[in-house]
Amino acid sequence: MSWIQRLYETYKQAQLLESGDREKLVPEYHTSQNAHINIILDEKGSFKRAEVSDEKSSILLPSNEISQNRVGNDAPHALADTIQYVAKDYPDFGGEKSFFSSYYDQLTRWCDSDFSHPKIRAVLAYVSKGRVIADLVEHGILFVDENRHFMRKWEKKDLEAPKIFSVLPKKNKGEIDPRTALICWTVEIPGDRNSSADTWKDPTLYDSWISFMDSQNSDKGFCFVSGRLESIARLHPAKLRHNGDKAKLISSNDTEGFTFLGRFLDAKEAASVGSVVSQNAHSALRWLIARQGIRNDDQVIVAWAVSGKPIPNPVEDSWDHLFKDEEINTSEIVPTSKNDLGTDFGQRTALKLKLKIQGYRQKLESTEQLSLICLDSATPGRMSINYYREFLPDAYFEALNDWHETFTWFQRQSLEIPDKKKKGKRMTVWPQIAPSPKNIAEAAHGKSISPEQKKHIFARVLPCIVEGKGRPFPFDIVQSCLNRATNPNCCEKWEWERNVGVACALYRGFFARHPQLEKRRIFSMALDEKNCSRDYLYGRLLAVAENLEGYALAITKEDRSTTAERYMQRFAERPFSTWRNIELALAPYKDRLRKNRHGFLVIRAKELDNIMTKFAEKDFTCDDRLSGEFLLAYHCQRMEYMNKKNTSENNENEGENNEPQ
Repeated sequence: MSWIQRLYETYKQAQLLESGDREKLVPEYHTSQNAHINIILDEKGSFKRAEVSDEKSSILLPSNEISQNRVGNDAPHALADTIQYVAKDYPDFGGEKSFFSSYYDQLTRWCDSDFSHPKIRAVLAYVSKGRVIADLVEHGILFVDENRHFMRKWEKKDLEAPKIFSVLPKKNKGEIDPRTALICWTVEIPGDRNSSADTWKDPTLYDSWISFMDSQNSDKGFCFVSGRLESIARLHPAKLRHNGDKAKLISSNDTEGFTFLGRFLDAKEAASVGSVVSQNAHSALRWLIARQGIRNDDQVIVAWAVSGKPIPNPVEDSWDHLFKDEEINTSEIVPTSKNDLGTDFGQRTALKLKLKIQGYRQKLESTEQLSLICLDSATPGRMSINYYREFLPDAYFEALNDWHETFTWFQRQSLEIPDKKKKGKRMTVWPQIAPSPKNIAEAAHGKSISPEQKKHIFARVLPCIVEGKGRPFPFDIVQSCLNRATNPNCCEKWEWERNVGVACALYRGFFARHPQLEKRRIFSMALDEKNCSRDYLYGRLLAVAENLEGYALAITKEDRSTTAERYMQRFAERPFSTWRNIELALAPYKDRLRKNRHGFLVIRAKELDNIMTKFAEKDFTCDDRLSGEFLLAYHCQRMEYMNKKNTSENNENEGENNEPQ
């Protein structure tokens, strides 16, 4: 139960924040819902006017445990509700299943209690007249046909459809269902300056309903969260991820299944949570999801400090995180020239990210409580906690730093650069950052990955990010990324380049946390010319061959894949036999360069010879499958070419950029 304890504490702390930060924090015994029609009354309950609300106009409305969990049953909200509940004359216009009597009885009990309020008395006086729909029809808000039944579709094509037809959700054949229209109330009381005329914005009305509900709860018991005897919740709130979300975290009303039967006699023996505690905790979770949660289909991941102070979400894309806040000066991140795409720029980006993460840490006390929760829907009505963990700030940020240092590699990103002549101009950059779970999922399974596969990847990667050095990375994900990264023909070039960066990062990180201590090692991100391992040398050979042929194609402006790219997947499987084909295919391109760029050819030929001399004889002739180390060497060699400065020799022999883009 620690998760609900932390959420309850978060709710209490959030109430102390500035009003803008706690704007969506829902009070107990309230819920949020989209309103469609606002009826304006005077203090005596007389109709003044009505207006259609803006689309997706979410308001707070008083509710109770049963109404928050209703599914088309007779369980009214206390004040604002749909036409079925608030309109006594609903059956007169062809409506079925009117729930007005329940709504009227509940509102009457509230008005007759010690916690009454002048605005609810005005609403009660008005709905008692039984003219809600009649007034809305008379004032052009709702429309009826010749039989005085609700008009569900606007048939007059020569006239623009009234606003209500665009605000209400459409059913089959583009028809609206007027009974779903939610009515809210504005009560204009002359001289009342202490509260808003809109009932959903009046704090005094919130307090009135909360006090009334507290007085009605007689089911007392021991709350496992607060440790006090108080009113126990029978039902728990839903609508955690959005207003239409029916999935609940706590449910014990299934008396025929195995929710608690077989262990306890009734649900209270399993776990009892106070009604106010449950309302507050779920409200805090709803607020946190809206404020800082990251969604992946139905899956939601939230990291938060109980104090309400901001902390980074571990699954957030590092590149997006750099540009999320206005205080980040993008001019410090943009490369100074188009050749400044690698080591210097990548290191500056990595440092900028590290400083930003540490900025969060400095605002936290050493003993502050941090929590992380991952939620997903098991069924449309049930939500599960896939992962939950609590941290102290030092442990949390140490784990984040380890992830960003251990799993960092050059990641392909696109950056918009200032250009007065051409707006939206973008350039490719290679910052040194860790890949996001989203990119890992797409690198492992492609852009057509199913939502379930994507959620599965997120759930498996998340513990590797937040649990630090002691959590090895799943090698099957690494292998899937390596397989796609060695197949440039399976996707677009930009996507393949991203896949290579992701695969290199994961392979590097896997060996840094290898389950067997004797096999752990840290691969350098810079080109290691002293590394003479078979896999590393073969990776360098492939990159040199690709660069040589690519430059020859660029001279004649031929836009096609190089032999090295086409044979890459086969090369990873059988390097020795495949290298012969690649080397023979280079001959015509060498002839072309010999005539046009002889200096460039000499440089690349020397590089090939230098790499070949470092092979042990048995290593070169071995045709076994290459490990992921070959991809590290391949990418390092490519980045070396991209990072090379424009020396006088390069300007004379190779042009401004020797890596065709």
